[in-house]
Amino acid sequence: MSTTNITFQVDTCNLADYGDSYLSQLWHIAQANPAEFGDAQACEFAEHVGREIVRRWLAATPPELWRHQGRHAAAASTNSHSQAEA
Repeated sequence: MSTTNITFQVDTCNLADYGDSYLSQLWHIAQANPAEFGDAQACEFAEHVGREIVRRWLAATPPELWRHQGRHAAAASTNSHSQAEA
């Protein structure tokens, strides 16, 4: 049986430039890292990759607009009174 060592060098300053597929691979690499739990470098790398994933997701997800408006409070109050009387 032979052993193979694989090393990845990643410039975390350029995470925004990497494609989605590659970034996904980096997430798996960060989680599979055999470093000891709490290793500062391993934790920092995983956090950088995770934050880039979240940044992209938020950038591609439009906010829900008009979910809460002033008139909704009055409508909710009217509806709750109507249901209580029924």
